[in-house]
Amino acid sequence: MSSGATGPVLLQLAPRDASSDAMEAGLKAILQPHTGLYLGSIVIGYTTDFLLLGIMLTQLVKWASYATEDRWFIKIIVGWCTLFGILGSIFNLAFVFHVFVKDFGIYSSFSSPDWNSWRPIVASLTSAGVQTFYCDRAYKLSGRNKLLGGVIMLLILTSVTGGIGSKITLQSSASSAATIFIYIYTAGAMAADFIITVSIMWGLSRSKSGFVQTDQIINKLLTISAETQLPPTLLAIAFLIVFAYKSAKAAAHPGQVIIDVTTSLDGFFMMIMPKTYIVGFLAVLNARISLRAVASTNDGSGPQWKQDSYQLRKRTLQDTVKVTTETYVQDERYDIKTRSVGQERYGHNGNAGDLGEEDSIYKGEFPKTPHTSQTGLTTSTDVLIDSRV
Repeated sequence: MSSGATGPVLLQLAPRDASSDAMEAGLKAILQPHTGLYLGSIVIGYTTDFLLLGIMLTQLVKWASYATEDRWFIKIIVGWCTLFGILGSIFNLAFVFHVFVKDFGIYSSFSSPDWNSWRPIVASLTSAGVQTFYCDRAYKLSGRNKLLGGVIMLLILTSVTGGIGSKITLQSSASSAATIFIYIYTAGAMAADFIITVSIMWGLSRSKSGFVQTDQIINKLLTISAETQLPPTLLAIAFLIVFAYKSAKAAAHPGQVIIDVTTSLDGFFMMIMPKTYIVGFLAVLNARISLRAVASTNDGSGPQWKQDSYQLRKRTLQDTVKVTTETYVQDERYDIKTRSVGQERYGHNGNAGDLGEEDSIYKGEFPKTPHTSQTGLTTSTDVLIDSRV
């Protein structure tokens, strides 16, 4: 056994004796002085997984408030992801309980294929459900392109095949075949994620109409797509880099176990990757509420200017309306001397002295209607404020 302070450690094993006492003694000598460095990633991965589980359950409660509006296809995908998300967290809890409680002090249990071989299956089946949902979206946004949908589904099936194959080969101690299947699982998932992301963003960008309201919603959809699909893709890339490094070291030193800071990092990524798919998927579903709110605030209550047109600012007209009313009242008075009724005409102010005979509208006898009025309407536009072309 050769070792460095924190660098790679090579543990020579007896031929075909991976579970020998020599391996246990060697692992104990290597890991015991640096348990935080080598085993801390398992605890961090377990804690992060349960944190994401809490977020997932909160998102499910929010989605359940309007789940009746969704198609059965979406309901089945949500149920699938919920099932494997909960099973994944239960599996991680059982694994942590096994290595830190039941088999506490037995260092070989950390590398036992009885537990580690199940992680690719849980991860691949969880991501397959989410990727199927995104495949449906990409298929519709591309104008129901059957070739695109077929390629994505083929990559998803390839990823699931790699996960199941790695379980079988790891259990049978065929490490070289297991390495190939894990590469197949990772490559299939990454290729599917890449094609899905590019096709969805291309389809959304192509849907822009030039109207501000529509483009705002599409830009929000583009942001949501990038934010929800980028984290699992980055984790898959990080896992592939770590796994490729460990595989290259193992190929360069056959018959030896290589232990360094990356020893348990692949397990860390396998713990949290499934939940990142589920949380992103549920975030997309719940984002429809905010998108509907954006659409409802601009459903005709505001201007929907087209970006490439000549935009006019909102015009404010200040109109002055002047109404003039002249009212003439017939005042009948009885003259005792002449025993007749006299008529006098008054202006709108009711003062007879204000109207001379030349200012009167009528001369002679008053018309048959006892009350007469004349009304004039004048409108003037004073100012047109804040307009431009």
